[in-house]
Amino acid sequence: MAPPKSESAAVSSTNDSSKLSNTDRSRKGKQAQHIVPETTRKGKDDEVGESGGAAGETVCFICADSVSFYAVGQCDHRTCFRCSLRLRELFKSKACPYCKTDLDTIIYTRDAETEHAVLLQQSFPFEEMGIKFDCKEAHEATKHALQFNCPHRKCQYIAKGGWKDLKAHVRNEHSLQFCDLCLKNKMSFAHEHKLFTKGQLRTHYACGEGAGFTGHPSCEFCRCSFYDNDQLFDHCRKKHEQCFICVRNKNGQQVYYENYGTLEEHFNNDHFPCEHPSCLEKKFVVFESRLDLQGHDLSEHGQSIVGQRARREAKQVNVDFRYAGSGSSSAGAGRGRSAAAGHRPTTMTVNGPDATGVSIAGRR
Repeated sequence: MAPPKSESAAVSSTNDSSKLSNTDRSRKGKQAQHIVPETTRKGKDDEVGESGGAAGETVCFICADSVSFYAVGQCDHRTCFRCSLRLRELFKSKACPYCKTDLDTIIYTRDAETEHAVLLQQSFPFEEMGIKFDCKEAHEATKHALQFNCPHRKCQYIAKGGWKDLKAHVRNEHSLQFCDLCLKNKMSFAHEHKLFTKGQLRTHYACGEGAGFTGHPSCEFCRCSFYDNDQLFDHCRKKHEQCFICVRNKNGQQVYYENYGTLEEHFNNDHFPCEHPSCLEKKFVVFESRLDLQGHDLSEHGQSIVGQRARREAKQVNVDFRYAGSGSSSAGAGRGRSAAAGHRPTTMTVNGPDATGVSIAGRR
């Protein structure tokens, strides 16, 4: 694949320096600063491109697809119109993907070179959604992308009633289904979504279809699926419980308990909760060691200890040393109930958030 166009222009200027006047070089250098870093396909023997395109075919620097119409704003950076439309209409972002300039208006054109300020001097036959179209074909292609087109390759159906209408069409006419989670969260146009049989949809949810997608994660407690780990992680933090002691010790950061009841079992088995009625009512009054619990009892509930002997015994520190390899494990022993109970509370381990930025609530 050839270098970005701005670099190509610089190379061309160097090779032909003997043929260009100083004025020409200056103008060419200025153009190179404004042209987006597009790439040019270059195939074997400079005849066929990587995707079957002809040599010299310009591709979008975002999606690497052939450019039929350019989108250019006041910053003079060019992308293909599909990527521009996706950003503006699906992601609701008017920022240039290259320099982040906010573009209130943008031009869709076949012109690959002319600057935005010069293009603005002409009249535009179509204008909507903050987009100026210099030809009917660009306007029609944009309208087509925003319609509810059936994704089936042999079908030309356009749903007038939105997603509900389109879902009913593919179910009745093609015996196929959409993935509802992908419809809601994936930033794709209608015709770009995949269709599945019932079996394929189950596989899609469970393990994906490869290419980095391993399926939609699910909450084992609620029996519901989520688009990605970001959403599952957010759900677990809002609906389920974590042991703050294990999180603090970094040995249970992604472990969740279904509710406080199952978390309380973990507290009783592996840690040292205060059993005073007032602390049980408060919840989460739990300590990592017996010594910490004993200090808490003296400071918070000392007034309830009656008699000098009882007070003296409460101040005594019980030392219980355990050695590795002694046949008993001290890790997570708590009050010694885990081994006797032979029961572990219901837990679920959740991977950390993906941080992909793609799980934005999309179209309903």
